[in-house]
Amino acid sequence: MKTITAQERKQILDIRNESLSSLPPGIFEKDLLLTEALRHIASTDSDGIGLVFCGGTCLSKAHRLIERMSEDVDFKLVVPQGLSRTARSKRLSQFKKRLAQVLGDAGFHVPPEQIVARDENSYVAMNLLYESRFSPVASLRPEIKVEFNARPPVLPTAPLPVRSMLDELIGAPTDDFKIECISVDETLAEKVLSFLRRTAEARAGRNRAQYDDRLVRHLYDVRAIAANHDRLVNALPHAHFATLVAGDAAQYRNQYREFERDPVGQMQAVLQALHAEPDSFERDYLQFVDELVFGESVSFAEARSVFVDLAHRLLSPLTVSC
Repeated sequence: MKTITAQERKQILDIRNESLSSLPPGIFEKDLLLTEALRHIASTDSDGIGLVFCGGTCLSKAHRLIERMSEDVDFKLVVPQGLSRTARSKRLSQFKKRLAQVLGDAGFHVPPEQIVARDENSYVAMNLLYESRFSPVASLRPEIKVEFNARPPVLPTAPLPVRSMLDELIGAPTDDFKIECISVDETLAEKVLSFLRRTAEARAGRNRAQYDDRLVRHLYDVRAIAANHDRLVNALPHAHFATLVAGDAAQYRNQYREFERDPVGQMQAVLQALHAEPDSFERDYLQFVDELVFGESVSFAEARSVFVDLAHRLLSPLTVSC
């Protein structure tokens, strides 16, 4: 099963022995393997399907805007136009199988029973198992989760270099490893919507799985984006946010009728809960920061304030249109 090399293990131990980082060795190990998985994914024959790296891991490893461990690998898929519904599903299915084979050949264990495909393969998730050479880290899952969503990006993307936390810390020579990445503007809109819609869904009892208590990561990430991009804060992606909301309302209409009928009201209720019922959100946030943030420590109050302000501004045009 996949594991890090003896040299990488020694470098991680040297970092701890030289007090260059207080992070558990298992975090550096998982990030190394996650980075390698990214490399294999980016080089897989996609049969014309475009891959765009997105999510918090992209913010951390490509845009370098956040300083926290991110365990998931998220990609948007750009499927060639003109395919019939059947041909599209088949093309996505073939890519799913090819990718599982490539990652398996690289040494990761990809349990077939843990590969999830929904909506005619428009959504695919798989878990990559590896063998750890360090003591388990309680805050980390023992696998790398990889997700693909065939909802293409709307705003322009760009190829960006990707590095591991270890290489970044020790100043290792750079290489030519680049991945096409989603824009920060689009990420901001998606993170605001993801936290609001998924939290509202759980509060309404419509979520399929257990509520993710680390959704508060979006508060931290949005604040980091705002702190580094004054231009974006002053010119929020209103049109794109409205498109995303409409897309979620359509995609989850069978699962979450309330959001289809009144997405703005459902999201505003969550913003109200952030102020009226802060205890559970703050508890989750503090645990997340303590376990996974290795950079600047941002208080819950500050992250909440920035997130709520930007979310209200993004929702404002939708309220008028409704």
